[in-house]
Amino acid sequence: MIMKMKVCANRAKIAISSEKSVFTPFKRFITRLKTPYLKPIVTVCRACLILLSFIGNAKAELYKYLSEDGVTVLDSHVPARYVKNGYTILSADGRVLEVVPRALTEEEIRARDRMLAAQQQKEKLKQEQKIADQNLLRIYSTPEDVIRARDTKITSIDNFIRTSQGNLQRLESQKRNLESTLANIERAGGTIPEDPLNRIRHVEIRIRTTEREIIEKRTEMKALEKSFATDLQRLKQLYSAREG
Repeated sequence: MIMKMKVCANRAKIAISSEKSVFTPFKRFITRLKTPYLKPIVTVCRACLILLSFIGNAKAELYKYLSEDGVTVLDSHVPARYVKNGYTILSADGRVLEVVPRALTEEEIRARDRMLAAQQQKEKLKQEQKIADQNLLRIYSTPEDVIRARDTKITSIDNFIRTSQGNLQRLESQKRNLESTLANIERAGGTIPEDPLNRIRHVEIRIRTTEREIIEKRTEMKALEKSFATDLQRLKQLYSAREG
């Protein structure tokens, strides 16, 4: 009952203030006119303006919010201190036009941002997986194609490693022979020439280079085996989904 009385009082205030604001220029104009025959016209215009002001107020919006005492208030506006708590916009006949939620706390804002970031990351991964699947299906027609491509590359790398290991054995043998020759010269009391020493240093560099290449190729082989295993498993899943 109290709430309804407050609503009526607010509407009356709005109507009076609207009437005054509308009539002000009109009254100034009338005060300049002293002719008696204008009085009926003035009366009719005044009635029309009052009617128009009530029609305008009938369309005015009301705002429902909670005060600091937890009391529901209906008013023509929401005080600034209550805006953060949220409010509801109603039509003059009580229909809900819009519900403005309360402002989020700092913790709620952080939680919202974390959730949005997780959703964005999920969508990004989903899009990346879609592109990867399209590329996989474009490269390989069947799972057997993956196996053949894997075996071809693995065989090529394995052959390289075997060849490098044979070269490494020859280089190590060459180094031992050069060192043996220098040792014989030294035991005989002779002077060790510079050329055999340079040859040994050159062989040592080739040995280190070959060893590094073998290690790199073995690492490459493991990475390829893992990559092909992943591609093969994914391709089987895609074909299984198609058949299903």
